Amino acid sequence: MAYKGITSKILKDGSKHYYVRFKHNAKTYPVKNFTKLFGCRTEKQAFEKLQEIKLLISRGKDPFILTGNSLNDIFDERLKQKVANGDWTHSTPKNYTYFYNAYIRKSIGHKKIEKITYDDLLKIQKGMTHVANSTKNTLKMILRPIFIEEMKKGNIYENVVDKLETYNMPVRESLEVRTDEKHLDIVKKLYNAIPKYNALQKTQQIEVRAFLYLTILTAHRFGELLKLTKEDCYTDKQMIISPKTITKTKEDYKFPIPQECLEYIENIESGLIFPTIKRGSIYAIFQRLVNLAGIELYNNKKISLHDTRRFMLTIMIRDCKIDSVLADTCLNHKQRGVINHYLSFVYEDVVNAYNQYWSIIK
Repeated sequence: MAYKGITSKILKDGSKHYYVRFKHNAKTYPVKNFTKLFGCRTEKQAFEKLQEIKLLISRGKDPFILTGNSLNDIFDERLKQKVANGDWTHSTPKNYTYFYNAYIRKSIGHKKIEKITYDDLLKIQKGMTHVANSTKNTLKMILRPIFIEEMKKGNIYENVVDKLETYNMPVRESLEVRTDEKHLDIVKKLYNAIPKYNALQKTQQIEVRAFLYLTILTAHRFGELLKLTKEDCYTDKQMIISPKTITKTKEDYKFPIPQECLEYIENIESGLIFPTIKRGSIYAIFQRLVNLAGIELYNNKKISLHDTRRFMLTIMIRDCKIDSVLADTCLNHKQRGVINHYLSFVYEDVVNAYNQYWSIIK
């Protein structure tokens, strides 16, 4: 099918470009290279883009005004602002920068945002053949807010990021297909195995054992525990206030210190309470504890440190008969909807719930 005013030309590099001449609202526009401007690869794409452009012109917008900044400029400025505002803390700017530099900066980062096409993004996504789906989805996670903001500013008129596929995330297998053991029995075994955990250096052994006690008995996210400092701990009150700069909810949160961790924390002068434990070593540390605990798993199945959060919630509700919302509160989950407005618990409620949980574990 031929489209009026649209022609094509083969350039020296062998690529085919589509050119458009059109008249709208009594004004004749000079020939525009729609392949160069908007990434149109077919005559039909050029025609459809032309209809969008006519609509924008009718609304008083100029679709041919180009932004002055490259994608790299926009990302770097966004990164700086997010860190300065406290929206991105600790691992987020590090992880986003690593991903951006690995997959985006050199491939399309030099382009102005209006020149970036769906084909550009698809090429990046298809090149990520040996990474997990969560990593592939990071491409959309980083770029989508940037494109939305540029659309609000009127610098672009289409968010091509939304055309990318969102990959399904693997669903963790239920505990029943990984082991016959009950949640309570598993946590009891893990707790009793901690004193058996030996490290090459005694100082590190004490630190790792304290970390395992704090993780098993509070079921807090290990990423947050690794960021806690002595200044966050109030040993006289046997309490930790996890600051909003490290919590997933972006709010301060109080939780009790187990007796098993109290002496260790008291002996720290300042700084991180777990200074030598690295995030990358957590998996190996926990799997070693699982082996020491003698937990029977099917066909090399695994349980993770994150599973301890599910264990605690189930044990509190099923075995301790604790209110489900209170048990959820102990995990620092933010309640939504009507419950958030009309039901709340005080810190003493949280302490009582933990004491019941610790009592049944021990």
